[in-house]
Amino acid sequence: MKITISETARISLSEIIDFLNSKWTAKEIAVLENDIKKFRQTIKDNIVKHPSLENFPDIKYTLIGKNQIKMMYEIKTNEIVVKLFWHCRQNPVRLKYFLSK
Repeated sequence: MKITISETARISLSEIIDFLNSKWTAKEIAVLENDIKKFRQTIKDNIVKHPSLENFPDIKYTLIGKNQIKMMYEIKTNEIVVKLFWHCRQNPVRLKYFLSK
């Protein structure tokens, strides 16, 4: 199954990494990157079923990066679209805006 990363997800991940560079160590950033790679493998192997968001039932998520970042994605017929990376300490009102796009 093909995994596509939306432009919104790319931007949100870049913003999170920029922020975390001042807060986390290089090792912790590497853990985040490794978690993203592990996600790809678990999806390909169909190992794990992730929960859906309450207000957006088509969007599933997994916690990555010391369980502080949600990677949100949607499963379509032949692909998985990563919609957004979300640091759990951000304003949840903004989350609805990004997921409604």
